[in-house]
Amino acid sequence: MKFKAFVHVKLRPSVSDAAGNAVRRNTTKLAPNLNISVLRLGKGIDLELEAPDRETAEKELYTLSDQLLANTVIEDWSFELKEIL
Repeated sequence: MKFKAFVHVKLRPSVSDAAGNAVRRNTTKLAPNLNISVLRLGKGIDLELEAPDRETAEKELYTLSDQLLANTVIEDWSFELKEIL
């Protein structure tokens, strides 16, 4: 079976996001009418994969996300998994 997955990784709320704060401060130059009080950066990872079944794909994507794609000390993650033709 073929799947498409998207892994969302974001800093935990308790972790300061210096890069996000720098971007937020500079948004007024491009969007002066927006009052952005919080802007946090994360990462998104697109994958296309094959697995024998959905259960295996979910289990192994969980392992990849938890042990490789995210730093679980400071980041939370989630994923979406869709079967493709």
